[in-house]
Amino acid sequence: MLSDQELLIFHQSVDRVRRVAARSLGELADAGRAVDFVANLHRGLDQVAARAAELGPVADCRAGCAYCCHVRVEATDPEIFHIARRVGQWPAAQLADLLAKLRGCVAEQRAGFGDTRQACAFLVDDRCSIYEVRPASCRKAHSLSVKQCETFAPEITQNLKLLVDAEALMAGTAAAYREVGLPASPRELLAAVLAALTDASTEVRWYRGEAVL
Repeated sequence: MLSDQELLIFHQSVDRVRRVAARSLGELADAGRAVDFVANLHRGLDQVAARAAELGPVADCRAGCAYCCHVRVEATDPEIFHIARRVGQWPAAQLADLLAKLRGCVAEQRAGFGDTRQACAFLVDDRCSIYEVRPASCRKAHSLSVKQCETFAPEITQNLKLLVDAEALMAGTAAAYREVGLPASPRELLAAVLAALTDASTEVRWYRGEAVL
């Protein structure tokens, strides 16, 4: 729980990020650059995580620990297109395999069979196949107790400062996109990436201000 003063600082941080990001986004001339801009958010989140690791408490997460890769993940429109661009460059066979996995996961979700333990379609041998372009929600995800993750505890102990700093960056960046007329709402990751990969018009229409995902 944040104090009133901490909430004030948080909202000030969000607004500061929004103003800086909106100014930069307003200077970009095409959809490609607007999508690429979201990498600034990701770099900022990585820096927040690195600072948190230095100051502690230290997260219990390790490579190959994939419990958080079995829960619903949301990403904003520019993040979806950022991911779709990357995987769209994969070899044909690898991309075809991914599309099949995405369709299977989405079908389960829509049929009501997919639960909160559904493995992410991007998870391969307990490693994230899109780690470099993973969305903000994945970058901020962490746990101070892997035991809690193993038992699917209803609440996972986390570093509050890391979460607050990450949320300020995420909220401010999303607000900046919306301020310049570009949708940036949370979308279910797998269905949205599938839509972006199978409809080449989505990115151009998004840049026109349409909610296409």
